Amino acid sequence: MKKPYLIITFLLGLVIVLSVGNAFLRNMLSTSGIYVGRTEQEISFYKTQNAILSEALLTASSLTNTLGKAEESGFTNNNTLMVLKTSRPLAVKP
Repeated sequence: MKKPYLIITFLLGLVIVLSVGNAFLRNMLSTSGIYVGRTEQEISFYKTQNAILSEALLTASSLTNTLGKAEESGFTNNNTLMVLKTSRPLAVKP
């Protein structure tokens, strides 16, 4: 009578061991799969593009660049005073 219990216990233990092994192997394969590798490459690409764009934004918004564009547009940094000498009033009274 002990033989059937021994066989059932052995088979049940075998099922448990194989289930744990299956879960362990699936977990290992999911982290090293093709899709995960492709996704990691895309993440790396987007991180690089993000760094390049943030550097370009910082360069475009720097004060040196803003000053250069202002000079190209015709703005000058002359601190000369302009004096208007007219006999007419500048503002008209209503």
